[in-house]
Amino acid sequence: MTPRFAGSTALVTGAASGIGAAAAERLAREGARVVALDRDGAALERRYAGVPDIVRVEQDLGGPMPDEFLDSLDSVHRLGDLRILVNAAGVLHRSPAIDHDLGTWEHTLAVNVTAPYRLSQLFVRRRLRLGGPGVIVNVCSIESFTAAPDHVAYTVSKSAMLMLTRAFALELAPHGIRVNGIAPGVTETEMNRSLREDAAAARRLTGRIPMGRFGVPGEQAAAIAFLASPEASYITGAVLPVDGGWLTA
Repeated sequence: MTPRFAGSTALVTGAASGIGAAAAERLAREGARVVALDRDGAALERRYAGVPDIVRVEQDLGGPMPDEFLDSLDSVHRLGDLRILVNAAGVLHRSPAIDHDLGTWEHTLAVNVTAPYRLSQLFVRRRLRLGGPGVIVNVCSIESFTAAPDHVAYTVSKSAMLMLTRAFALELAPHGIRVNGIAPGVTETEMNRSLREDAAAARRLTGRIPMGRFGVPGEQAAAIAFLASPEASYITGAVLPVDGGWLTA
């Protein structure tokens, strides 16, 4: 059978590790040419050296993004038929709300909200110029729906990502561009390694998850691949919890 993403190019942010890396690898296995973008160029090199279908791009999403950003990538990396955008990059700064530093607040919103917004804008303009359908998949969070202590900037940013997903989906449906998201629960990534390695904290967290365990990045990538695929052709504006039942408890 022809792979689901044969002939398509996918741009995946936060692709050096965690959910972004799992998504990049899953899409590549299913036939996509993947542009893996991350601020950590050395980590990209370690992960994808010698992988022919994954192009590495070092880019910090915390700063301004010019209108020519995708065109500049195209001139260097030949994006081709860029049909899929996965906004997976994210940062988390833990702090009590009343003490949260303004600089880390602004950085969190820049990476977690503004960068996906700008990339989505540029991706859509490119799709409309070239013609044909396109898909955006945003990595939201269970914190798009519920708050967590010491996560004020992250929770706000992920709530904004949920509404960004719905707003883009509403406007772009007539153009054949679908926009969906996933809401990961606690997944085994570097972002929460310190909590998972604390036995008491790990027990507390798994005790809140009806399935009784943490997720793994590959499970999140499977949901991303489904939403990006033609199998989800009548789904737009959805944010799919992939959380082991956390939001049902």
